[in-house]
Amino acid sequence: MKHAWLMAAAALSIVACDQTGDGADQLDTADLESREDTPASQAPEGADSNAADDAQVAEQAMQQMAQPVACSQDEQTLFFCEAGRKQIAVCGVSDAQGNPVAQYRYGSDTAEIMLTGGRFSNTPYSGGGESQIQFAKGPVRYIVYSRTIRTNFASGEPNNPEFTDGVLVVRDEEVVADRQCTARVEAVDVMAGESYGGVSKDIFYAVD
Repeated sequence: MKHAWLMAAAALSIVACDQTGDGADQLDTADLESREDTPASQAPEGADSNAADDAQVAEQAMQQMAQPVACSQDEQTLFFCEAGRKQIAVCGVSDAQGNPVAQYRYGSDTAEIMLTGGRFSNTPYSGGGESQIQFAKGPVRYIVYSRTIRTNFASGEPNNPEFTDGVLVVRDEEVVADRQCTARVEAVDVMAGESYGGVSKDIFYAVD
């Protein structure tokens, strides 16, 4: 029974979200579809392999790993959108000490990548501006952004703003992926940034 449970847990670890390593392997393609950045499975707390059959233990472990991407009603939505078949979210959660922290989530309904400790930034443009939330994992940075750019500079005419939201993945100051939102956009809530460590006046990465 014990060996069977270990085999089930090992199988589950293939699809869970890994919080270790630099997270760069899955970033070689622009669509961020790879699941190599997934965490190792852990046995459900208090599970007794002598008392539960393998299927029950595996189901409990899967439920623990099935963290939805979208923020729950108990969490503050700092950013959310759909990007094709994927979802991108930044949620306001509490750390072990009860302090508010921002958490980045990416995946199809359930999170394939989760990072905490986001930093906020905001800068104005002529007729627009950009807000960002940056998360770091080793040499890789995930930069969630909401950008407004003026596209018409003719005197007396509207500026025709262009809105773009998504996540940049940057390694060694090079963009390796730019996943842009396609639907259900809730832009970066930069006003909430003061509750999550403050807001820098300079954005973390600018796109020409």
